Amino acid sequence: MDQRERDERIRAYYGEHFDEGERLSSRSAAGRLEFLRVQSLVRARLQPASTVLDVGGATGTHARWLVADGHAVTLVDPVPAQVDVAARIPGVRALVGDARSLEDVDASADAVIMLGPLYHLQDRADRLRALAEALRVLRPGGVVFAGAISRLSALTKTVLARGFRDLPADEVRVLLENGTTAGSLAPAAGRFPGGHHHTAAELSHELSEAGFVDVEVVGLEGPGGMGLELMAPDEEVVAAGDVLAKRLEASPYGPDLSPHLLGIASRPHEV
Repeated sequence: MDQRERDERIRAYYGEHFDEGERLSSRSAAGRLEFLRVQSLVRARLQPASTVLDVGGATGTHARWLVADGHAVTLVDPVPAQVDVAARIPGVRALVGDARSLEDVDASADAVIMLGPLYHLQDRADRLRALAEALRVLRPGGVVFAGAISRLSALTKTVLARGFRDLPADEVRVLLENGTTAGSLAPAAGRFPGGHHHTAAELSHELSEAGFVDVEVVGLEGPGGMGLELMAPDEEVVAAGDVLAKRLEASPYGPDLSPHLLGIASRPHEV
């Protein structure tokens, strides 16, 4: 599947079949924990009254609380149906757009949040192009929050879905080595469109190569994330998952055990 076909599937999937806001709020403990972890990590690094660009912001799940916190938020998403929903949030400016070609002027944002684009861009050149655009629109010292899906979680779901049987060795090798689901592992029409699955080291390297500094990568749901996907978003369960995720942040292997990764980095100050 080339990127043009994937882009069409993205518009159909998120426009007709899937509610990202529901996934992050009420579908499972994992989604709720992911939302709260992102919120906490972003809040800890934003200055009051920041200008925030929410790239791939879907229906505005994060834009809503960012505006409530007093930030000026522009949401950009490639799915018109999602932009229509986000535009109804008071205070949110919502536009149809592409992470690889942002309309914002240079050095105009204090923070860029991009929680979906990287894992829907299969080619490394496209991911670096999206990160370069984030760097361009950030002011010196501005922060990017870049989300990714971990490679280990993709492998684990593949193994579980096949009941530990009939695993295509060559295709699994491609997934492990390149982060790509190909052949019989490729997403079917009408399902999650897929793209790329990162390792924590790879995400860190891509951020650095794009020109960012002070790079760190954390796991969002932690090692209990897979199990939390099977559980309702009970407050005690989510709180327990949060404790475990935070305890493993400093571990060299901790982030890769999480279904979702978050890369946090800064645009260098002008010399």
